[in-house]
Amino acid sequence: MLMFMLVTTLCYSQLPQLEKPFRIKAAGKVIDLPGSGHAAPFVFDYNGDGKKDIIIGEFSAPMSKKLQAKYDAMTDEEKKNFVRPFGGKARIYINEGTDKNPVFGDYTYLQAGGTDASVKPVCCIGFDPFFTDLDGDKVLDVTSGEYLGGYIHFYKGIKDNPFEFEAPVDIAQPDTMLKANVMDKAMRTANFADFDKDGDLDMIWGNVMGDVYLSLNKGTKKKVDFTYSVPLTTDGKAIKTDGKSDPLPVDWDSDGILDLLVGTEAGDIIFFKGKSKGSTDFAPGISIWTGRIYTGGEKLSYLKIKESMDALGENRPYPGYRVRLGVVDWNNDKKLDLLVGNTFADESGNKDTPISGNVYIFLRK
Repeated sequence: MLMFMLVTTLCYSQLPQLEKPFRIKAAGKVIDLPGSGHAAPFVFDYNGDGKKDIIIGEFSAPMSKKLQAKYDAMTDEEKKNFVRPFGGKARIYINEGTDKNPVFGDYTYLQAGGTDASVKPVCCIGFDPFFTDLDGDKVLDVTSGEYLGGYIHFYKGIKDNPFEFEAPVDIAQPDTMLKANVMDKAMRTANFADFDKDGDLDMIWGNVMGDVYLSLNKGTKKKVDFTYSVPLTTDGKAIKTDGKSDPLPVDWDSDGILDLLVGTEAGDIIFFKGKSKGSTDFAPGISIWTGRIYTGGEKLSYLKIKESMDALGENRPYPGYRVRLGVVDWNNDKKLDLLVGNTFADESGNKDTPISGNVYIFLRK
């Protein structure tokens, strides 16, 4: 027991240290997702003005003002043929301040195929945006997972209109062609990085079971060809969390080797240190909040992880569960900071209590 505590303390002390969080505001108020939750943040310069903007995916939302006005102007016959977008959408908040000190106004919804970009909100996942140039045409595209089917949707960026995207298509993968164990593919979210350092983007994804998978891209920068997914491991054992896993590949400790930050169903965030460039095996995970060690091999208890988070008391970094992660140098100090989107509800347990979600920023010390 003493050795376990020593190892835990040693590893925990080596983690990048974070300041106390603050919640992102827009139009002078904390950004809230009432009745929706499942905040999924992504930060980059959306409109090309040299300042960071934020896009936040959510579970369920009404039509955008633009689309609602278009619908209201339709004839009765046109309304009959109108296809409403699904509720899982992505809010766009444009930075009206400076790059170092962002200030956000009201939001609009991401557009694709002439309507609100959306995914079908089922159970526990909404729009989960990741922006990158996936097809090598020097125009940013966006992807999102979905609860059913195991598909990752690809929304191609439009060169002559950088604020809109084409209607989604599903990214082809051998995994999605198979019918084995549907739950392995449920609630799938993906992030991308050049994992094997061959010049193109590979897919790292999580699911409702708490697994973490890698699908290498054996195509080119301009035409992806993702291979059958393999589990990422820690000391040879498959990485497992307590439930919905949201794996983010990032060099979190700035040693030049890709690490993993994994958000979990119970609200924990686990750091898996990369062992070497291109390796699919990582050091045992450690909670950045509690110091708990994750050794892999079997799914953990949601209730036990929740208990360890709740035991932090007033030092608990945020309420709720099912967190989504992002990283960015928020205050331009040349250090990566952490963004966390959450889902929360009244702790009374009342089934009629509406859920909501916020986005928290943890600046690195």
